This record gives sequence, structure tokens and C-alpha cells, in this order.
Amino acid sequence: MSNTETSPSDDSLDPDEELRFARLNAYNDALHRGDYQQQAQLKRDHPDLVELLKCLEGLDSLAPPADDSLQTLVYYEQQHTQTDPSADNAVHITESVQFQTGFPRPFGKYELQAELGRGGMGVVYKAWQADLGRAVALKMILSSHLASHDDVHRFYEEAKAAGGLRHSHIVAVHEVGQVHGQHFFAMDFVEGPSLAEALTKRIYAPEKAAAFIIAAARAIDYLHQHGIVHRDLKPANILIDPDGEPIVTDFGLAKVFNTEDNLTRTGTIVGTPSYMAPEQAAGQASSVTAASDVYSLGAILYEMLTGRPPFQEPNPLDTLVQVLEGEPTLPTKLNRHIPRDLELICLRCLEKRPEKRYASATALADDLVRFLKREPVEARPVGLAYQLRRWARREPALVSRLGALLLTILVVQAKYSYDGYDWSFHRDVLVLLGLWGLTAFMFQWMLNQEHLANFARFAWCATDAILLTILLAIVDPPVGPLLIGYPMIIAAAGLFFRVRLVVFTTMVTILAFAVFAWLRPEEIALFHYGIIYAAVQGVIGFVIAHQVYRVRVLNRYYDSRQ
Repeated sequence: MSNTETSPSDDSLDPDEELRFARLNAYNDALHRGDYQQQAQLKRDHPDLVELLKCLEGLDSLAPPADDSLQTLVYYEQQHTQTDPSADNAVHITESVQFQTGFPRPFGKYELQAELGRGGMGVVYKAWQADLGRAVALKMILSSHLASHDDVHRFYEEAKAAGGLRHSHIVAVHEVGQVHGQHFFAMDFVEGPSLAEALTKRIYAPEKAAAFIIAAARAIDYLHQHGIVHRDLKPANILIDPDGEPIVTDFGLAKVFNTEDNLTRTGTIVGTPSYMAPEQAAGQASSVTAASDVYSLGAILYEMLTGRPPFQEPNPLDTLVQVLEGEPTLPTKLNRHIPRDLELICLRCLEKRPEKRYASATALADDLVRFLKREPVEARPVGLAYQLRRWARREPALVSRLGALLLTILVVQAKYSYDGYDWSFHRDVLVLLGLWGLTAFMFQWMLNQEHLANFARFAWCATDAILLTILLAIVDPPVGPLLIGYPMIIAAAGLFFRVRLVVFTTMVTILAFAVFAWLRPEEIALFHYGIIYAAVQGVIGFVIAHQVYRVRVLNRYYDSRQ
């Protein structure tokens, strides 16, 4: 009687099954090595196993990363969550692999050679495709293993949007798929910098900028004809090939007409603030059309001519506010060599209302062609009334003060004409109001100087409070209704979206009212009335400061998500 026991493996596999298992193991090893040629060879040599091999690929894509890779991922996540509060919560799988292995490294049938760039959702690598002997660009989801369904869906929507396009100025997508659960798609590799990189070194001559945008606009019109709006046109998403021609890329936010895709809901702001159209900045997803891309092309043209985008504030919130409410500085003020016709074309693209822009990207390209041929352009100067509205949007702080001062002067002049009171008093009031207007122009000039802007905000609000107090001190009684000026100054400070400025202005106006009460005690019927009025000023300041603070918190959250 033998003491040895029969193991299950001894009688569970016959020779054919052992051979089949050996081949499956060989394919699995090739899969893990990323050896595409070995995988293809096994499929050719054993066609009877093709279905099993495909199942093996599917199972492998669902498997978690190996222990060493997982430890690397955890280490990377811990480092970024501790040192970079603005980093995405998702773990950057591709960064972890790079941290572990470096370049070059295999990835399916490709060899990753270098990282070209990364954005909020994806990372792009230069890779070599061995079977076709060509360089390609591979885009991957930063966190494929942990990505949400919406992230993966959006990624494949980008590949789908670009995959059916064939245009000489649009990056072509060749393949989409996944390796070990890492979603990717392969596209043309463009040997050249992005327009954003080029603009860090120089601005473009007007004629060259026009020619460049003509080619880009033709490509964008091709997108529109295929029912696609790009929605994220910016210099970083336009590559420059060796011939200096634009190549449009990155369709991560592209919107397909007449689809039921609900990834972008009304109220969701998508795009890059400095280049997005007002309807995008307002989160009006249903209003984003081809005209929105025309606006973005105008913003890119503006930067090519001036060296800066139309709106570029220190944080996204201020930029969005400017996109919605402001007007860009006239290009010729930043670069006096820009021809007037080209400035008109650029400004027409940047109109707030979509219907006032060019009807299509082709219409923009055609007008730029007319500019290059020295023919009359379609864009025409706007009327005086529209120019005044533009000025009001460009410099609202100045225009609002001048409007209030002008109205006050008209009322004062009408009263003087009717009552005929003392001329010297009338003169003093007009001089004070005129001085107030001059200070408004001075502070607006300082506000336009980046290094003086912060000082100008505080000094402007303080000066308004001082001049209002002087005016209240010299006018005839009763001055009750005019005391509304102090809360108005506090409210105006809130338009700058600075909590400290609102608090400072509130304190200054309370102090200014105290000085007024001391100079004109007869205007305060009872002492506690003055206390109540000052308290109301404080409450108004607190409410406005609190609202500004809430907006700033939302801005920081938005900024951290970029």
C-alpha cells in the first residue's frame, strides 16, 4: 500500500489540454509584456484558440495592476494629496508607470518614447508603432483604472468625434482601444510646437496671423459641416507643423449636434475662460453653437496680434466675469501696427451676441482673405451708440461714476437756473464735481496698469467717500436723501470681487459719515439715528463681503478642478 496521494492535477488534464494551457500561458505572458508581435503570431498559428485568446484579453483588462504597480500608485497618490491640494483626486496611473519604468517602455504594439503634454483628463505620449514603422501620438486617460463611467465615455466620445474626420488641418485618429485596462487612442504625431508655445516667443505679423487663422477657420468649418463644435479652441490645442500650418487637435470637449448626450448639462461651464464665448461662460450648453468656435478663433487671432488673450485675469472667476460683462482692450492700443480692417474683423468675432459675429467660420476666413487682398472687408465700424456701450463694458467703474456725476451736474445746473442761488456756491459745487470726474479718469488709468491696479481700487473707493463727505458738508440742508451715497460706494466696491476691499470701504464710509455728523450735527435729528445709520452701513458691508467671499470660494474650487 503506497503512502503517496494522487493530486488533482495528475488526472485533471490530458496532453491536449496541457498543450492548450501552455499556449494560453504563453499568450498571457506576451499580453503582460506588451509583446504585440508574439500575440499576433500565436493567433495566426492557433486559429482554434482565437476566441479563447480574446476572452483572455477581456479578463486581463479587468484585472487590477500588479502589487508593485499598486504600491507605486498609492505612493504617488499620497505624495500628490499631501503636497498639491489642487491635484485631481483620481490617481494618475500613467504617471505611476512612468515613475516606475521611465522611457522607452512597451505599450501594446507601441513603444512609448516621451510625454508630450497633459491636461485635466488625459496625457499624450509620443510613441513608435513598430508594425507600421511610424511615430504616433497616444492619448490616454490619466486614471483609467479609477475613471468614472462619464470620464471613459467622454474619452471615447473624443476619439469618435475625431475618428471620422479627414482634413489636412485636423489631427487624424487611427485606433482606439485599451491595454491592461488603460484606455487610449492613437493619432497623428505632429512634429512641431503648439501655437501656445510659439506665442511665448513672439507675436505674429498681421498678414501671417490672418493667413494662419484662415487655415484654422477652414478646418473648423469642416468640423461644423460634420455636426461638431470644438468648444475648446485655444493656442494650446492648435499645433504647428513643419510648414508652419495649423493642425487642430484635442476634441475632449467637442459637442456633436443632434445627439442625446447629456454629459454637458445646462449650468456646466466647459472650456478655457480666456478663449470661451460668453454663452459658454454663462453655462448655457444649449446655446453653444458654431458661433462659439468663431468667438474662440477671434480670441486666438487677438492673442496672435497683441501677445495676450482678450481677457486674462489672475483667476478664472475674474476672467469669466470679464468674458460675460467686459470688453477687450482695442488691439491697436496694444499693438499700433495692426491694420484697422484686421482689428474690425477680430472685434466682430468677439461680439457678445452670437448673431453679431460671422455667420460661419468660412465667412470669417473669407473676410480675412479680403483683408489680405486689400479688398473692402465685411466687418464695418459700429455706430457711436454701440461704441459707447462697448466703452461702458470695457471700463464700467469709470463710466458708472461719470454717469452719476453728469446726472448730478444736470440737476444742480437746473436748480441754479430755476432758483438763481449764490453763484460762488454754485461754482464750488461744480468745481468739486469736476475734480471728482478727473480723479475717476486718473484711477481708471491706474486700474489699467497691472502694477498699480490693487492700489487704485482701494484709493478710488476711499477718494469717493472723502469727496462725497465734502459735497455733503457744503450743500444746503436737508441732505438726507444724499446719504444714500455711502451705501452705494460700498456696493460699488463689491463689483471688484475683493473681500478686503469691501471691508476697507465699509470702514472708510462709516468713518466718513462720522466726520460728516461732526461737521453737520444739525443734520442728525437724534444721536441714536446716526448710530443706527452707521450700523446699517456695517450690515450692508457685511452682506456684500459675505457674498463676495462665497463667490471667491467657488472660484477657488473651480480653479482647483482645472
